[in-house]
Amino acid sequence: MIAIGYVRISTKDQSKYSLDYQKNSIRDYCKRNKLELVNLFEDDGESSYTFDRPDWIALEDFIKKHKGKVQYLIVMDHDRFSRNLPEALNKISHLEMKFGIKVLATNEPIDLDPSDPNVFMTRAFKYMMANNELFNIRRRTSAGIRQALESGRFVNRAPFGYKNVKAEGGKGFIVIDEERSFIVKKIFRDFLMGHPFGQICKEARALGFTYSGNSAIPRILNNHLYAGLIKVPASKQTPEKIIPGIHQPIISETEFWRAQELLGNIKPIKCMPVDEVPLRGILTCTCGLNMTAGKSKGKRKYYNYYRCRVHNNLNFPLSKSTINWIKSLTCAASSRNKPPTSRRKQRKE
Repeated sequence: MIAIGYVRISTKDQSKYSLDYQKNSIRDYCKRNKLELVNLFEDDGESSYTFDRPDWIALEDFIKKHKGKVQYLIVMDHDRFSRNLPEALNKISHLEMKFGIKVLATNEPIDLDPSDPNVFMTRAFKYMMANNELFNIRRRTSAGIRQALESGRFVNRAPFGYKNVKAEGGKGFIVIDEERSFIVKKIFRDFLMGHPFGQICKEARALGFTYSGNSAIPRILNNHLYAGLIKVPASKQTPEKIIPGIHQPIISETEFWRAQELLGNIKPIKCMPVDEVPLRGILTCTCGLNMTAGKSKGKRKYYNYYRCRVHNNLNFPLSKSTINWIKSLTCAASSRNKPPTSRRKQRKE
């Protein structure tokens, strides 16, 4: 009887079984059950949620080319086959019905009857547990990435101008790529000077800029990392926020926020009279920056509010009673500081 084997491991799979261990397990199974193993396919670093994997596609091509000659597909365990419950069961049914191939794990007997309801339930439960484990892996990975971002550490693939490194403890972070960072500085400088995107991109590519397409320059200009900032995406409990990162900036925050204004990402705030917003430039945000002011349009009129240029998703409204209270304090303070007028001067008047 002819058999083929399949092994898989993913960088995010957290599997304790190496590719070599899986291969040896499949070879031993074929030897015990007197199966002729004619080919072994392996996917290294591929996702378990989809069958769109390079060597799995090669495996299916092999099966089609040798239709009727292969009777068994052996995997070490079913979670090496897939961690997607419906996809796994559909794929097993497809291989059995169209090609007459029985899919077996090394812990299953050679004479297993896939049409047995108990076998179906056992397999469905295994794939359900594998599917659940995949969701847990994704949740833990997502939580770990978010925790790193909230601590100011960027752990994903470094953008142009930075490079990924690892500390002694194994934690990843980014550092400035000295050979490329000057190109990022030039892109921001040229944009702030009013140069068009096409010219900026052409000159940057001549210096070694690797991004391509119409969005190449906006991708650089919109990236908070270059100003030493980390954007933490919104969650169900917290809104999106921008915090200082632990990595070194390539450009200043002033240059970055000026670029955002020119791109239209931050609407320029018109200068407002100080008496309308008395504490503009005096109040400070939790990030330490002085707060500016703006107007928001209601159904019938405009309302004043204080805001931070960095945390621009949070507005603090200024009520009319608050304005009058601040004005009264200001008037009282000015009257106390006014020098007294002599009685003789008052009589002459």
